[in-house]
Amino acid sequence: MSSFEISWFGPHFGEEPPISGPPAGGSGTIFFCRCNLKCVYCQNWQIAHENISCKTVSEVELLKVIFSLQEQKVHNINLVSPTVWASKLREVIKTAKEKGLKIPVLWNSNAYETVKSLQKLQGLVEIYLPDYKYAQDSLAIKYSNCPGYPKLAKEAILEMQRQVGDLQLDKKGISKKGLIIRHLILPGHLENSKRCLDFIRSVSNRVHLSLMSQYNPTYKAREFPEINRVLTRKEFEEVRDYAKKLRFKYGWIQEFGGVVKCLNPDFCQKNPFTHN
Repeated sequence: MSSFEISWFGPHFGEEPPISGPPAGGSGTIFFCRCNLKCVYCQNWQIAHENISCKTVSEVELLKVIFSLQEQKVHNINLVSPTVWASKLREVIKTAKEKGLKIPVLWNSNAYETVKSLQKLQGLVEIYLPDYKYAQDSLAIKYSNCPGYPKLAKEAILEMQRQVGDLQLDKKGISKKGLIIRHLILPGHLENSKRCLDFIRSVSNRVHLSLMSQYNPTYKAREFPEINRVLTRKEFEEVRDYAKKLRFKYGWIQEFGGVVKCLNPDFCQKNPFTHN
């Protein structure tokens, strides 16, 4: 029987509004361990890279987690960093749906995955929430050790779009199906962000963008002086204005300098997000 490594799970209120709400309920989030990227600035570094606060669960136990979240009336089952577990998760999702899972399954990934792998999820995942981090391969290699990221992630996102289409909301504004693409602005690399936005805008005329300003120099970012700082307001405004120039019709631009919920989770705590 398959086993998985997970950390925290529970209702999470720090995602985009169609994912977490309001209305109340939150996103039924399950954090998986061992990310396939090695981002030097990773905010989830404890579980992504250092295996801190990770526990092994069986397929049966993971199914119990999924149904316990559904019983708490969350809006979706949000699988965070699921890529390395994809082949095993396919069977879990299939079984969950056969046993009565009614809410959407959300695939929350960095998009560094193959079209072939994603095709095996067709009909099992209703919502895709990928990052598009890098348009420049040199940055992908330097900061995340993921050669070929720009091309692979583009292909993956286009496959996600093919499967689920543009974001669809119910009468309460909660997503039942579709695609949201995130991009995190890195300090000092505004051209990378602009090229990423160019691609995201090309995906669909109704593409939903989530532009994030929450970069914080965590984990090993101190080893890279050029990103060992937060964004300046000028940097944020330049990328924001470029997004406006591209005329995105749908999505969210994260407020600059505001309080960002769940910015730096601590997975050593019972609830990693209560300290923010």
